[in-house]
Amino acid sequence: MTHCQKQFEEYHGKIKLSDEDEILREKRDTIIKRLNNKMPSAAKPYSTFNQGSYAMKTGVKPLDGNYDIDLGLFFEMATNDVDTPVEAKKWVYDALVDHTNDVVMKTPCVTVNYVAGYHVDVTIYAAQNSDNKVYLAKGKLNSSKENQSWDESNPKDLIHTIRNKYAVQEDRKQFRRLIRYLKRWKDEQFTQSGSGKPTGIALTAIVYHHMQVKTEVVDAFSGKKEYRDLDALIHVLTTFLSTFTTTYKIEDGNFVAYPHVEVKLPASPYPNLLVKMTPKQMKTFKEKLEGLKTSLIEAKNEIEKSDAALILQKQFGSDFPIPPKDDGQKASVRAVIPTNESA
Repeated sequence: MTHCQKQFEEYHGKIKLSDEDEILREKRDTIIKRLNNKMPSAAKPYSTFNQGSYAMKTGVKPLDGNYDIDLGLFFEMATNDVDTPVEAKKWVYDALVDHTNDVVMKTPCVTVNYVAGYHVDVTIYAAQNSDNKVYLAKGKLNSSKENQSWDESNPKDLIHTIRNKYAVQEDRKQFRRLIRYLKRWKDEQFTQSGSGKPTGIALTAIVYHHMQVKTEVVDAFSGKKEYRDLDALIHVLTTFLSTFTTTYKIEDGNFVAYPHVEVKLPASPYPNLLVKMTPKQMKTFKEKLEGLKTSLIEAKNEIEKSDAALILQKQFGSDFPIPPKDDGQKASVRAVIPTNESA
């Protein structure tokens, strides 16, 4: 059996988006400066903060090179201080609209696209409400009032929850590694449009809810332990897959069974992060998870690390390293296995 821990950690080093990525930091700071200089006088006072995978320290390098930067704005106002959510979003849109040639007000945010393959998503919140809750402004530039909303959201609570999942620093590192492995896995495996690719935050929540720290004692005398990411991944998938239930849909007059599962955001108001998946997409998601679990178990049962790594590379992509074959490894294992004659 093998654990490929060295290969997993080398893989993690390749896919990890550094917290100190200079270009990302530069783009973020440029947007903040632009907002401070161009925000309309009618806008309420605000503060900025990092959010998303950058803030949670779970970012991965995108395969398509389109880097995503998430910036939150907490406005010192209540939702009823403006007529509509889009009114507040328009303050931000007007401040950024000619910063590049491609600034779009999407339903959940204002997005600034850069030609170089970066985009910044700016989300707008009303942070001073009588119920002490924070609300996210949703709506497009020309949306009717019926298509605008203030949705309860707790981005800072979410960041704190994810970043403080484990008290022990090395446990937190394994937690973040597993999230990054699954994020890159979904980018490698969900390549067709309409395939129902799970979001990064959904995979983060799955690991949050189902992970168990896995280590192995490698020195009985000193009690030294090493982390076993392969075992931790198998545990996450096994426990999560066990939560699937079956639902039935009528298709062409017949009842058709589909798998169903919910993944709750680990922060209020705890929405289901898979709510937009169709039954067929949910089926594909479950099948791909089962395929990943099978590959992980097959890799663990291999004797030769290079054979195990080859199995893992098919799931996690070409960045997963394959070590040179060690012919002596199989020979040494065979030497200690008794034959029928010697028994």
